[in-house]
Amino acid sequence: MIETLFSMAGKVCVVTGGSSGLGSYMAQGFLEAGAARVYITARSEQKLEEKAAELSQLAEGECVALAGDLATLKGVEALSAAIHEKEQNIDVLVNNAGIGTGARFDALTAFDWDRTMDLNLRSPLFLTQAFLDLLKNTATAEEPSRVIFISSVAASEVFAHVMAYSTSKNGLEHLTPQLALALADDYILVNTIAPGRFYSEMTRSSWQEPDSESFKAELQRLPAHRYGGPEDIAGVAIMLCSRAGAYFTGEVLNLDGGHRIRR
Repeated sequence: MIETLFSMAGKVCVVTGGSSGLGSYMAQGFLEAGAARVYITARSEQKLEEKAAELSQLAEGECVALAGDLATLKGVEALSAAIHEKEQNIDVLVNNAGIGTGARFDALTAFDWDRTMDLNLRSPLFLTQAFLDLLKNTATAEEPSRVIFISSVAASEVFAHVMAYSTSKNGLEHLTPQLALALADDYILVNTIAPGRFYSEMTRSSWQEPDSESFKAELQRLPAHRYGGPEDIAGVAIMLCSRAGAYFTGEVLNLDGGHRIRR
């Protein structure tokens, strides 16, 4: 049983925001777990192509780059059309693309609020809708399809300087059980991963000077006393998208090294 429990052999996956950070870590994990194809998306075509070539060398499966901007519904429709031309079904959709907008209330603009809600909340919902037929095509009770949203510890905490970001992520977490219920009869499981501090572009300003007193102090405040790495996010994503996670739906999994219980 253990040999197949965490296998993703033959699966077709789509990971948005896959050119770096958490998205690339999950894409790599899926490929190394046996996925046949993993499509990754991002706005920078060159960076995306380089990452796809790198990941394709790590396993037998293929990593395919599809550049595009998911901040608009036109971008959502374009990605959907590109995948529909290539695949009859997909098994996994990871809605990872997002923006970490930061501004205090007196400096918050309507533009920043709208673009944060569009990319972090609206696009994941309507991209899932656009892929619904492909997710349904081969899904069964024994082999359900998966939709994963990527939230944040900010969704359940109050940060004055990331009002738009934390509100958008809280919305994703509230959306998760609603969508899970809506898609249950189609054998599509919907779950959310809420990461804490990981090594990514979004947190670079915090970890780029590892010997700084501020970074050392932050590690001391975290119960795990470290940032999350590629294996941490990939491991949970593989679990949720393999047989090991086939009885999870409508859940938010906090992957934060104890951030929420810190002293």
